[in-house]
Order: sequence, then C-alpha cells, then structure tokens
Amino acid sequence: MNDSHLFEHQAMATYFKLNIYNEEAKYAKNAAQQAFALIDDLEDKLSRFRPDSDISRVNKLKKDEQLPLDFETWEVLKLAISCHIESNGAFDVGVAEHMKIFRAAKEGILNEYETFKALEKAQNSKEEASLFVDPDQPRVYCVNPGMFFDLGGIGKGYALDKIDALMKDLGIETYTLSAGDSTLHIKNNTSIKPHFTYPIAAKQDRKIVELSNISVSASGTFHQGNHIFDPRTGKNDFKPEFDRVWVAAKTSSYSDAFSTACFILSLPEIEDIVQTNDQIEWVTYAIDGKLATLRKNQLS
Repeated sequence: MNDSHLFEHQAMATYFKLNIYNEEAKYAKNAAQQAFALIDDLEDKLSRFRPDSDISRVNKLKKDEQLPLDFETWEVLKLAISCHIESNGAFDVGVAEHMKIFRAAKEGILNEYETFKALEKAQNSKEEASLFVDPDQPRVYCVNPGMFFDLGGIGKGYALDKIDALMKDLGIETYTLSAGDSTLHIKNNTSIKPHFTYPIAAKQDRKIVELSNISVSASGTFHQGNHIFDPRTGKNDFKPEFDRVWVAAKTSSYSDAFSTACFILSLPEIEDIVQTNDQIEWVTYAIDGKLATLRKNQLS
C-alpha cells in the first residue's frame, strides 16, 4: 500500500488538492472523485457567477419576495451570519457589488473618482437593505433589496468542511485537503500520523508549525493586491496593521472567514476573538517582517 495518494481538481476559481494516506489506491481514487463531485455541486449552488445558483437567485430578489434554498446554501448563509456577528462586522458576505466595482477599477473601466462614488452608493444601498435568512427552515426573505451576496470569503472553507464529513462517512481518517494557498484542512489519526508540518513565513522570519486535526487559512494582500474590503466602511483604502494573517480553527469555514476578518481588525480586537471564540485556536500575524502568534492559553 502506498503511503499517500494525491488528487487535484479545479473549481471555485482555485485548485483543490486532496492527499489521502493509508488507503488502497482504488479506494482513495473513488473517495477523491466523490469529494470533487461534491465541490462541483456546491459551486453550482453557491457561486454568484452561476446564473441559476441559489446565490444568484437570492441576489435578484425584489422587495417582499422570498426564495426556498437548498440545505447547503441555507447552512453556509447561517454560518456567514454567525461569523459576521462574532467578528463585529469585519466579516460580511454582503459585498458582491463592492467586489464588482473593485474589479472594474482594477481593469481600468472606472477611474478613481468613479470608483469612490460607486463604492459610496453600494455601501449606502447595503446599509439600507434587509435580507432575512429564516433560522428554522431553508428560506430567505427580501425585506428591502440592495445587498448582494458573495460567498468567496467562506465558500471554499465550507466546501472543505463538507468533504471532511464525506471522508468520515467513508472511514478515511488521515488526509490533507487544500483550497489554493488560502486554506488547508488537516485530518489525521494521531496513532498513525502524529502531525503534519506547515510553513509560515514573513519577510524576515519563518517558522514550521505542527498541525493535527485543524484548519488553517491565510489572508493578506501580497498575492492579489489590495483586494480586501472593510465591510464596515465599504472601502478598500484602509491601512492594515499586518502583512499577512493566519488563523487556525476547528473548522475550515471559520478559519476561512476569520482570516479575512482578522486582517481587517486591530490587534486588541484579534486578541479578544482568540480569547472568546471557541472555534478559533490561534492566530499568527506578520508585522514589520516578523511573526507573532496569539494563543488562548497565552492571553490573560
């Protein structure tokens, strides 16, 4: 039996890599096929770029209209709302219009003044809008239109969590699953594989972290430029304290969402989240080329 089997799949505008350990090759391949089919199904439901997806249909709702949702869409929207509340608004999936404007500016379609005015209008519209996600049944209600969902900040993490449930059903105990360079999900039988190693680097610093049964997500502007909006202001001209932030959490949904949120937040706000949020295990940040880590047991 080979030690591991690596599989790759392109979806959700990134590459997913699944490395399965201590399984027969045929069984591992079948598991990977099921995992990637699940990702494709989720993309069909969650991507705002798919015209028939749940999210596209939600974004088209008019005043007083309602829409039944697939269970997965309902589940991820409820998770997004929880992350929004727990991050004090720093994580927000209601910025699809802002992202559209930013992309137009990046492509030279809008100049600086046009971008400023368009973002201002989008933010005002979002603040006046109201969409109600029913907590008891998979349905959404449009009280007042003007907010448009983009699940890019949590959708990939959610997909990894759904694959985690699939792997558990299939009896696969040890594997790694990544969504591009942003999120890594680790599951391991510690008696067979005590841990995996994960490199974290800043301009003048580097460390190797040992990971076991955890998810880690990274966020920053190095790879994509200043693409992160502060949803509390509707602008992307804020001055981040950090070069990059890594968040380790019990689920990939939380690590994905909170890596974005923590990049926007101040250090005291991040310390409070590490102390009080049961899902977050630790946060590492790069500042002035150096790395520092916040852990629950190290904060008073």
